[in-house]
Amino acid sequence: MKIAILRTGETNPAMPNNFPDYPSLFINMFANDPRTKSHSFTTVSVVDGEMPLSFDAYDAYIITGSKHGVYDDLPWIAPLMAFIRVVHDSDIPLVGVCFGHQIIAHALGGYAAKSDRGWGLGVRSIELHDHPDWMPADDSIRLIHIHQDQVETLPPGARLIGNNCFCPNAMFVIGDNVLCVQGHPEFTIAYIDKLMQVRAHLFDTELHEAAKATLKYGHDGNRFASWILSFLDAHENRRVAI
Repeated sequence: MKIAILRTGETNPAMPNNFPDYPSLFINMFANDPRTKSHSFTTVSVVDGEMPLSFDAYDAYIITGSKHGVYDDLPWIAPLMAFIRVVHDSDIPLVGVCFGHQIIAHALGGYAAKSDRGWGLGVRSIELHDHPDWMPADDSIRLIHIHQDQVETLPPGARLIGNNCFCPNAMFVIGDNVLCVQGHPEFTIAYIDKLMQVRAHLFDTELHEAAKATLKYGHDGNRFASWILSFLDAHENRRVAI
């Protein structure tokens, strides 16, 4: 399967050079799963004005996180939303993470905005329910978060499969070709720890310290990575069976 990682953000320039960029974080996350051997990954730097040559140039798309919001007046936002609609209508799998989660929801008729709940920061537990067939019937998953924006309204046809009191629309699917999550399964504990240090001026001390305390318990990014691959496999199996 040919997978395009649509890069919609850049690693904070204050981060040390030994930390990878967003696409590499995803590729590293998938590396531990043997199924990855049957997939190839290509980065398309949407944030720099690049777009895939056609909607069907790849078998699936992953949209990364970003410091930007879906409401920002940037030249690549509207073309990306139009591309998302075409890909979805063409039954090609879409995976959205953080900003990717928000812009997919927004493009398909939902609504994302800066939340009045403030910063979601650190490792947070998401309660799981209404599990798709490809997803284990786990009760919860712990994922890294760093965001102010949230999906406030789900798009038509969306099925909520994960939430918590801070983020009511934390994880959703649409049919079998859209999977979106607010958290960052691709981040590592070392990465988010350093990123919170770099951006500490944005958080009050109490919030930062509380978020830092959650890191000692680890997170379930690798487990979510396996779910992404199961989601892609399920779509491919259904497509082949038709």
